[in-house]
Amino acid sequence: MTNARANGRHLLLIAPAIFLGGALVILCLSTAAWADKKDKKAPTVTPIDITKLVWPPPPDVARIRYVATVNGEDSMNAQTKKKSTWLDKMAGVSLPSDSGKPRTRGPYGVAGDSKGLIYVADVTSAAVFAFNLEQKKVTLIGNQKLTVPAGIAIDDADRIFVVDSQQGIVFVFRTDGSIEGTFGAGKFVRPIGVAIDNENRFAYVVDGMGNRVDVFDADSYRFLRVLGKPKTTDILAPEVFDRPTNVAVDSEGNVYVTDTFSARVQVFDADGNFLRMWGKPGTAPGCFMRPKGIAVDRDDHIYVVDSEYNNVQVFDSEGRLLMFFGDRGNQPGTFTLAAGIGIDAQNRVVVTEQWTGRVQIFRYVTDAEAKPEYEKAAAEDKKREEERLAREKAAEDSAAKKN
Repeated sequence: MTNARANGRHLLLIAPAIFLGGALVILCLSTAAWADKKDKKAPTVTPIDITKLVWPPPPDVARIRYVATVNGEDSMNAQTKKKSTWLDKMAGVSLPSDSGKPRTRGPYGVAGDSKGLIYVADVTSAAVFAFNLEQKKVTLIGNQKLTVPAGIAIDDADRIFVVDSQQGIVFVFRTDGSIEGTFGAGKFVRPIGVAIDNENRFAYVVDGMGNRVDVFDADSYRFLRVLGKPKTTDILAPEVFDRPTNVAVDSEGNVYVTDTFSARVQVFDADGNFLRMWGKPGTAPGCFMRPKGIAVDRDDHIYVVDSEYNNVQVFDSEGRLLMFFGDRGNQPGTFTLAAGIGIDAQNRVVVTEQWTGRVQIFRYVTDAEAKPEYEKAAAEDKKREEERLAREKAAEDSAAKKN
C-alpha cells in the first residue's frame, strides 16, 4: 500500500492533469463492492462523521469532499436552525419531511451558473429548481412551460438550456425565468441531454431514442450536423450509439457522450470527428452497466455516473480510470438511482438521485490545490526511506565490525 501510494504521488506530481488520486484506482472502494450489485441490499445505516467524508480516504490526499445534501429550502435551512453538535455530525443527513414547499422529487440534469446558483431539472415536478445555497433560497423556473425537463446546461452568459423530453424541444431561459427562445422542434425522437461549448458556440443535444447527438449553433439555434450513427446491428462499431443519454465538453472542445446501452463513453472533437471510446459491460472498475450523467472538471477529468452501480467513476481524457466514489445506499456519499452530474465554476460536483429525490453536493480539490499535499506526502515518504536506508547501513556497519 505504501509503495502504491508513493508511486501514485510521484506520477501525479509529474503530470497533475492526468492523475487524480494518490493511488491509481482501487483506494476508494474494494473491487468486491462492484460485484452482485443487483442482489445487494442497501447497507445498514451507521452514523458517519460527514465533516470527514472524503475520497480517497486517508492517508491519501483527498480529491473529493462531501459538502451537503439538499432537496429544497427546508433541507438547507434545517442545517442552520441550531448549532450542530458532534451527535448531529455523526448522524449523517436526514432530509426534512414535506412541509408543502417545493422540493425535488425526480431530479435529473444539473448545472451551475456564474453567480453560484445550482440548477436542477426535475422530471417529476416538471420544473427547474434554482438553489441559492448562500441565501438558502429555492426558486422555480419553467414550471408553467415544461413537461418532462431532463438535461440542462448553462452557457457563459448564464442562459439556461433545458431539454424537454416529452415536448421534444430545447427551451432557453433567462435567469429571471423568462423564455428567450426554443429550438429543435421536429428534429428529435426523444431528447434527453444537453451541453454547451462556450468557445465554439455549439449546443449539443443527445437524442436518446434517435441514437444520435444533434449539434446546433448556441446563439442562432441553427441546426449544424449530427454526431454518431444509429445502431443497425449487434456489432457496436465506433460512432454507433445505442440509447445515448448525456454529453459533456472539455476545455479543448472535445465532446464526451455516455452511450448508455453500449456501456461506454464515446469521444469526438469539435469538428465532429470520432476520437476514441472506452468502457464495456462488466463488474470491474472501469466497466459500466448504466452510464448516464457525465461532466468535466476544470482539470479535464471526466466524471461518469453509473445508475446501476450507484457510483461516480473519474477518468482522464484518454479513458484511464483514476478513482471512483459512492455505493448503493441512503447515507451521504451513497446513491440510490444516481442519474445526473454537473460541475460548476466553484468546483462543486453535484449528483442527482431520482429514487430518493436527493441532490448531493461535493467539492473537487483541484490539481493545483492538491499539489502541496502531494509534495508534503512525497517529502515524508522520502524521509522515511532515507531513515530506513540509514538504519540498514548502520546494521551492516555493525555486523562488519563484529566480523
